[in-house]
Amino acid sequence: MAVHYISIIIRIYEYVKRFIRIYEFSSICTRKVVGFVTISQRIFHILKEKRLTQKDFSLSSGISESTISDWKKKGTNPAADKLSVIADSIGVSLEFLITGKEKSSSTELTVDEQELLTYYKELSDIHKGIVIGEAKTLSEQYKTQLKEPKNTIFIEFYDLPASAGTGVYLDNCNKDMIEVEDTPLNAAANFALRVSGDSMKPRFHDGDMVLVESRPTVDLGEVGIFIVNGEGFIKEFGGDRLISLNSDYDDIILCEDDSIYCKGKVIGVL
Repeated sequence: MAVHYISIIIRIYEYVKRFIRIYEFSSICTRKVVGFVTISQRIFHILKEKRLTQKDFSLSSGISESTISDWKKKGTNPAADKLSVIADSIGVSLEFLITGKEKSSSTELTVDEQELLTYYKELSDIHKGIVIGEAKTLSEQYKTQLKEPKNTIFIEFYDLPASAGTGVYLDNCNKDMIEVEDTPLNAAANFALRVSGDSMKPRFHDGDMVLVESRPTVDLGEVGIFIVNGEGFIKEFGGDRLISLNSDYDDIILCEDDSIYCKGKVIGVL
């Protein structure tokens, strides 16, 4: 649902940008361009229409003010490799910059786009700014999510939970390989398993998939996977006991006769 909402907002944002370009230059697009015999003359006319200074244009295009002034004084045109940058910086298409002609909105916009822009035009200037700002923010967030997939690695995953069953589970139960993102934390894990129950809330929750680094012991205060008298637990090590973080559950007191060993330290959650 969130991705669908974001995609709709992105569409609105793109349509709004196209509308603004068409709307602001509709008067230019419908006029004859008699007298605009050079590209540079057309640029200065657009700057005037947009109420932009040469300094504004220089900052947005990256072209020096002295170069821009030379176009006007000497009647020269910009270099061909700069035209695309110039068109973007002053908000017109490359076609219009070169020819002085632009496609009309009726041929560029679909019925859905026209409807969206109708709603946009009915907004106040403040609300138009809000729509554009929010859409731009969501668009950037969505584009970040769509970047190329990151490198991945495979780690072992036990198909039975840590807090139930016997120690045989981790030794002999079915296990699979799962693909995870190649991060330092994931790479440090030797295996993963799922938490069952809520005795370790609020740090770990029922259904969490925890990452475990294999080791025979853990330090006081660290959370590990323990097998006590054949039963598996995810608990905080307290020396003479295994501690439940949820106060609704009792700690497990360790006795001399207990069979206990550690399978590893819990280092994170997938």
